[in-house]
Amino acid sequence: MLKKLTFLILSGPTKEYIDSVRFISNDSSGMMGRALANAVTKKGYRVIFISGPVNMFPTNVELIKVTTALEMFKKVKLNFSKANIIISVAAISDYRPVKIYEHKIKKEKTRISIEFEQNPDIIKYCGKNKKNQVVVGFALETENLVNAAKLKLKNKKLDIIVANGKESFNSKVTTVYIISSSSILEMKNKNKKLIAEKIIYETIKIFRNITSC
Repeated sequence: MLKKLTFLILSGPTKEYIDSVRFISNDSSGMMGRALANAVTKKGYRVIFISGPVNMFPTNVELIKVTTALEMFKKVKLNFSKANIIISVAAISDYRPVKIYEHKIKKEKTRISIEFEQNPDIIKYCGKNKKNQVVVGFALETENLVNAAKLKLKNKKLDIIVANGKESFNSKVTTVYIISSSSILEMKNKNKKLIAEKIIYETIKIFRNITSC
């Protein structure tokens, strides 16, 4: 049965446009997302890969390109039921501008105000709507890393959350905590390829447990 597993992996940043040329985003390179996809396809499993704008994409996946958080959410809802395991490593913008200006905003004032509204919490949607599925989220925090991640694990009804700091952006080596309801595993200064392989191992183990009950 495990040879038929389908993974839905969300990767990369999102862009939320302010006007026709400016946007808010972050430094996510999609490197961890690619590492996860490669770890999955190496095992012969299917990957549906939804990615924000990055320079490189994994091979041997069903690639879906998006730009904004709302576009990503739409594609997730279309593909959610196809997946056994959902992993969101995407650095999705929490907020988007209420108004997108059609043309470039002119530099005519010393100050401008831009109103933002909240984007949907995509991984929380997945956690609350899962049915015999494993849902894995990532938490990037700049303080109280493990405690903040544990709270997200509970509130979003996730099976695993991977906690990491901002130093993980654009780095091949990083430190993460792989957290479930029963354990915390620290992987210190490890290559993202090794981290990805361990995450996939842990998710498959949980999926095997819930489907054998």
